[in-house]
Formats: sequence, structure tokens, C-alpha cells
Amino acid sequence: MNEQEWKDVNPQTADLPDKGRAVILCIVGGIAFGIVGFVGMKIRPVGLAVGIFALMTGISMFIRKNRKVNAKTAALITAAGFLILLANPRFGFAAGIAGTFIIIGAIGLVALGLVKAIKLSWDLGKKY
Repeated sequence: MNEQEWKDVNPQTADLPDKGRAVILCIVGGIAFGIVGFVGMKIRPVGLAVGIFALMTGISMFIRKNRKVNAKTAALITAAGFLILLANPRFGFAAGIAGTFIIIGAIGLVALGLVKAIKLSWDLGKKY
């Protein structure tokens, strides 16, 4: 079978899978961040476990010698873990601010995904 058949002949659409993946990652990441943040704030042991896991994962992504990991993703995961840990013990004013940032971050990621989806559909409309 000839392998050339499945390849995209239009070079303008070569980056569409990457753009679509970014849309899905933003929307799903925002929903997951919101759910994990909310559950972490309400159930303390789960919040501590998730916060420590996210914080250590983010830090290990920075420390790795293999630089395939995006620095923005590592920073986002590290910040999410820190905010979940900060919101968990409910240290007065700081916990309220951390909870607010979790909610704003989750809504912001979903909104960014929707904006990227609209932009992607607009670009597709122009190309065809």
C-alpha cells in the first residue's frame, strides 16, 4: 500500500491537529482543575494528596534533563498544586485568595479553550 495517500496535500491545514489538541487540553484541563480544586478544598485529605502530587510533579518537570516538557505546562501544574495546598488548611485570608485563584484559573482555561475553538473554526472557514 502506498503510504503517501493519507498525507494531507494542503500545507495550510498541516497544523490543525496541534490546534485541535490545544483546544481540547485547555477545556478539559480547566474542567479538571476546577473539579480537583473544589474537591480538594472541601475534603482535606484529598486536597493534601492532590496538592502535594501536583506540586511535586510540576517541580520534577522543571528539574528533568529531558526538555520535551513545556515550561508553561510545568509552571501551571506547580502553581495549581501550590494553590490547592494553600486553600486546603483554610488559613483565613490566604485560603480565600487561593480558592478564588483556583476558580478564576479553571474558568480562564475553559474560556481560553473556547476562544481557541472559535479561532480554529474561523480559520477553517477561511481555508475551505
